[in-house]
Amino acid sequence: MSYLQKISLTLIIGSNIALGGMQRAEGLPVVEINSASENFNQAISINPNSAVTYYERGVAKSKLGNYREAIEDYTQAISINPDYAVAYYNRGNARNQIGNYQGAIEDYTQAISINPYSAVAYNNRGLTRLRLGENQGAIEDFNQAISINPDYAVAYNNRGNVRNKLGDNQGAIEDYTQAIRINPRYAPAYYNRGVSRSQLGDRQAGMKDIQQAATLAQQQGNTALYQQAQKQIN
Repeated sequence: MSYLQKISLTLIIGSNIALGGMQRAEGLPVVEINSASENFNQAISINPNSAVTYYERGVAKSKLGNYREAIEDYTQAISINPDYAVAYYNRGNARNQIGNYQGAIEDYTQAISINPYSAVAYNNRGLTRLRLGENQGAIEDFNQAISINPDYAVAYNNRGNVRNKLGDNQGAIEDYTQAIRINPRYAPAYYNRGVSRSQLGDRQAGMKDIQQAATLAQQQGNTALYQQAQKQIN
């Protein structure tokens, strides 16, 4: 796998972990998340059969990076409510974080079986399949995510990554371009398109895209992408 795919997957997975029900803890300072966890502990002691409370505590633990403890809470929520699709989804995210990719795929698959219209579940299963080298399965998942949500810029970018990996640079460029049409400030798509264009010999257009990626990444505080783009420019 080239550095293109490595940095893209890191960025995309990172941005998607907050989706699918983890927004409640998004942006809270650590002290507030810890306080929320204590509140959930008290609520569970009063009502130990609340799937929602276990789920929300799992979200808080995920935000703190305590993924194994979060998995335990999501599992408890699922044991109380076996049809809790978002709990399967977020457990899949947490399993992804600790490198249990097969377990993550199983969770995304279960979430999809409960809610077949979850574009984010298809997207994240596709990313996990790509990590395991299941390129065709990844493309199928990204296709499905896009069919559910035609404005899903992340899924276009991710499908472009697979196409780049398979040597279909023109197809990759088309996907990155569509991602940019949907989200003109999508820095990773500019970077990836720039790399694909450079691989096809159009270095001038490629460097223009990478420069735009660097500008956006700097504005958005994406230090890793900014530094990588600067290496390409310099």
